[in-house]
Order: sequence, then C-alpha cells, then structure tokens
Amino acid sequence: MLFLAGAIVVTTAAILSHFLNSASDDPIHTVYIVIEQDESVDSIAERLHEEGLIRSPGYFKLRVRITDAGNDIIAGRYRLDSGMTTAEIINTITAENAALAQEISVRFTEGWRTEQFAEQLVKAGLLESTDDFMRAAADPKWNARYDFLHTRPSGVALEGYLFPDTYNFRMDATPDAIIQTLLDTFEARAVPDLRVQSVILGMSIHQVMVIASIVEREAVEPSERATIASVYYNRIAAGMPLQADPTVQYVLGRPGNWWPELTGADLQQDGRYNTYLSTGLPPGPICNPSLASIMAALYPDQTDYLYFVATGDGSHAFARTLEEHEANIERYQQGAGE
Repeated sequence: MLFLAGAIVVTTAAILSHFLNSASDDPIHTVYIVIEQDESVDSIAERLHEEGLIRSPGYFKLRVRITDAGNDIIAGRYRLDSGMTTAEIINTITAENAALAQEISVRFTEGWRTEQFAEQLVKAGLLESTDDFMRAAADPKWNARYDFLHTRPSGVALEGYLFPDTYNFRMDATPDAIIQTLLDTFEARAVPDLRVQSVILGMSIHQVMVIASIVEREAVEPSERATIASVYYNRIAAGMPLQADPTVQYVLGRPGNWWPELTGADLQQDGRYNTYLSTGLPPGPICNPSLASIMAALYPDQTDYLYFVATGDGSHAFARTLEEHEANIERYQQGAGE
C-alpha cells in the first residue's frame, strides 16, 4: 500500500513537473528580453511570466536552483518565444553566444511617416511602445540642438527630418538617442544642399522639405521626381492649390492603414493639409522623404506643367493646360475602367 501511495506521489510530481516545464498555452509569440548584468533570478522569473513565456515563476526558480544555473545566466538581449519550454529558456540564457548582437539593424523605408518609424522600432524589439518614440519626437528641445529646424512653424513635429536609411542601434538605445542619430544623418546627408539651394529657390528649408515629402509619396518612377516637383512649384507660382492626394491621406491615416484610399468626401474635408481646398503648402512634411526626393525638390526640372495624372503603370502623364489634363484623365483613368 505504501509502495502504491509512493508511486502515485512520484507520478503526480512527474506530471506536475512536465506541465510546469511545458510551453505556455498562449498563442505563439516572440518576445525580446534584455537580461541586465547581475539581475536576480527572481526578477528574471517574474518578467518571463509577465511576458507569457513560462507558466510558473516558482518552477523557473526551482529549476535554476536544482541545475545550479543561477551563476551561469549571461546578461544580454535574447529572442524567446512562448513555444519554448522552461528548460529551453534556461538553456538559452545560460549558453555562450546565445545573446543577440549588442547592435540591432533597423531599416526605415523612404516615405514612411514618423508613426511607422516608431512601429518599426517596436517590431525590432528596441522599444516597448510607439508612444515613447512619438513623445520624444514631439519634444521642442530638438529645435535648440539643430539650426536647420528653426524654419519649422511652432507646433510642427519632426516629420520630414528623420532620415530614412538602415541603421545599427545599440540594444539599450533610448528614443532620444535614436532620434539624434536620424537627425545627425539628415544634417550630414541633406542639409549642405538644403542650406544653399533653398536660398536660390527663395524657399525656407522647411518649405523645401514639405515639397520633397509630397514628391516622395507621389512619385513611383524615380525619373519623374524632379518633374513632379516642377508641377508643384509651378502651381504655387500660379496661386493654384497643389491638389495632392497624399496630403489628405496624411490626416486620415490611422494605425494599420497610414495611407488610405481616398473618397470624394475625403477631398471635401476642411483642414490645412487638404491641398484641394487650401492654397499654398501644408504646415509640414507628410512623410520622411528619401534623399532623391529632397534633391528633386531642390533641383526641379524646368517645365511649364501644371497637371499630372497616373497612367496605371507607375508613371504619370503631364499636362500644361486643363484641357490637356482632362484628355489624359479620359485616356488613362476613365478608359481603364471600361
């Protein structure tokens, strides 16, 4: 009888151990965890549990103690997922060279808005929340640090000045450090031309960046950037509204759909970014443009075009008169729907 009772206890303990060691029941998800130097096992266990990676902090601590792994845990950044067992997690954080590189490569795509930069940083595991980056980007202190920002109107954020490229950031990089890197790159890559050529154009750096951002969102064919820029300069000179769809999209964009398809009703909404109803430039850039689009805004083609329409293959048909433009619409857009 005692033998049977002992067998039941051993079996129950084995089942419980297997359950506690097994992966979480949560849907499989990846988590980036940074283990600090000299961080306690208690702290690590609680954080792993909060992230849904282990079933029991107590079992994690017990297993670490039984295997004498406490002194073997290596500080660093780890990629873990909820499909791993407790034993696998312990093996990972105690294995030489298992920690991820001290620097993380992050790619920011040309034409992204600041919110998309923030989302990319969260996706890379550098930040826990997009809010941290957005708050840092809205801080007025950047104006005092970078004189090329001085022509921005009050209240306009850093949209347009966060230079899109591939960067390597330290895993402990703060939002401020990331923004400083982006602004430093913008200053090195774009500002020398902006300082000189904006004066020749009779524009401020900020005004040029607004045009560059619109060109970025409109142009599909790289060879058309400078031609599209010329259309906007010509319309400004003629006192015509820019009538640029991306400026309206900028206001209407939301998480998951930052550049929505527009309806006729959208184009009737009041606002300074609605360049169908307002003349002149919108208050600020609508995205963070590529160097190519900045150069196109600084060195536009010399044309007398006032209109363009998408042809359906990524290129545009340009026109000097409304009559020519309407003929292009008939040919490329209405004809495409037949």
